[in-house]
Amino acid sequence: MTADIWMIGRIDQFAILGAYLAQQGRLARWDSFWRHTDQPITLPARFPHARRHRPGLFLNRPSRRVDACMAAIPGRHIVPDLLGYAARKCRLPGHNLASDLPLSWLAASHMPASARILHGQGNYSLPAMQKARKNGILTISDVTGQLAPTRARQLDDEYRAHHQKWREISSFLARRRVDEARFADAVFAPSQSVAQGLVDCGIAANRIHVVPFDAPLARQCLMLDRPQDVSLARDTFDLLYIGDMALAKGLAVLLDGFKTLRRQFGPRITLSLIGPARDCARHLLAPLPDGVTWQGQQPQNHVPDALQRADLFVLPSLSEGSSLALQEAMAAGLPVITTTAAGSIIKDGHNGILVPPRDRNALVKAITRLLLDRAFAVKLGERAKSAISTQLAEGYGARVNAAYDRVLTRHG
Repeated sequence: MTADIWMIGRIDQFAILGAYLAQQGRLARWDSFWRHTDQPITLPARFPHARRHRPGLFLNRPSRRVDACMAAIPGRHIVPDLLGYAARKCRLPGHNLASDLPLSWLAASHMPASARILHGQGNYSLPAMQKARKNGILTISDVTGQLAPTRARQLDDEYRAHHQKWREISSFLARRRVDEARFADAVFAPSQSVAQGLVDCGIAANRIHVVPFDAPLARQCLMLDRPQDVSLARDTFDLLYIGDMALAKGLAVLLDGFKTLRRQFGPRITLSLIGPARDCARHLLAPLPDGVTWQGQQPQNHVPDALQRADLFVLPSLSEGSSLALQEAMAAGLPVITTTAAGSIIKDGHNGILVPPRDRNALVKAITRLLLDRAFAVKLGERAKSAISTQLAEGYGARVNAAYDRVLTRHG
């Protein structure tokens, strides 16, 4: 098969996709931050001059490890990674610029001759897209979350309610993402909610392809055993939230709603919060309401245990691309309550419950319903697990591969 896909980006989903495309023989180049494997590298014949190496401990961070088949693909750039790391350590404003712009320029300077499609993630791809179009290469902008105009509409009221103002980390990079989406021949969105946000930003619907992500821990969570008879018999009801402690995640709505539930049900109901705190929401964490425990950021390998202990996963997000934590909860067989803005595959009343963003009363009503009807909650969890199992069986790489073929047919 021809190595016809040129990738530019660094999200976890690109590592999954890159490995799949490399195994299929379709990956011509992956421009990203420094990536490597700590396993010996077997190089394919088309890269006879690439160096074999085993990185030292200084570079061997887990976030940089990839499959051995990926390490031989050209496009590893250590300079943007080091610049971005230094900018974060120095707490520079708009520190993303220090990594994103150098990666963008380096990617544009090395165009693979065999590429038919450039698949770029926001902030990194515009110069390369412009160069690719001049050379007859189709361009795809992968929009992993809502664009800035949509996020502003979704978050302005919540921030004002807490006497704050919503700001993007970098207005320059926010505009860059919009420019890439508008320039590209096709746009990939991870959920219907992001697709609608793109339409609201002026992207033609016939250029948008919905390609759902796969959560990294979902396969492991599918293996969890949740004895349903125990869930039905328990008198307590333990809620779980995993994500940033942030206004954008609906944390204020969740905590306010939980106070009502605690007054109604007393110590029967509890809420566990897992995730790092953002400055915008620190005032919500001190003090926390009775029955709420904040565990801070936890290692990924602790997540399955937390899901196993919980009775309900709640994510009242106000703006989302595609929540991976929500997918992991579904894979674990947990009933889930989330919002219409959370970018999920939830079908309301079938494999979860959807509530409007910032609607405390709807959230309280939904949680109360599942607390009082444990059999219905169990049924939702079983259907949620089945939905994620079906999605994982198809696979993210296969979904993207099929979308490439649609792009070539529609736009080529």
